[in-house]
Amino acid sequence: MAAQTIMLAAKAMDYDSCPMIGFDPKQVAKLINLPDDHIIAMMITIGKALKPAAPRGGQLPLNEVVFNDHF
Repeated sequence: MAAQTIMLAAKAMDYDSCPMIGFDPKQVAKLINLPDDHIIAMMITIGKALKPAAPRGGQLPLNEVVFNDHF
């Protein structure tokens, strides 16, 4: 919820944001001298987009993801 709030606040201030995956939290912690009793839960980039975001894949039809009365 905190990340969502940060991203919504950035958009309200006319900035773009993107949650990041694929980074090494231990290396980032070392780089920023993060205390040992802290962890990096996620990273968010905030700035001005150079180009529009790529379109998302869309939602799957419900009959492909919802099953009734069986496993």
